[in-house]
Amino acid sequence: MKSKKGNIWHKILYFILGMIAMLALDMIFQFNNSVEKGVNRELNKAQKKIEDTFK
Repeated sequence: MKSKKGNIWHKILYFILGMIAMLALDMIFQFNNSVEKGVNRELNKAQKKIEDTFK
């Protein structure tokens, strides 16, 4: 049977590892969203320039 003290430390360790994993995923998706917004903004600028050229 495992001791209670070791079990508590394992739970704390898993909690911290889970928080680090969630933070990493949040940072990855936030970066992905900012890149997507930047690309869309540049594409819209290019599209507007092309439309203005043909007017």
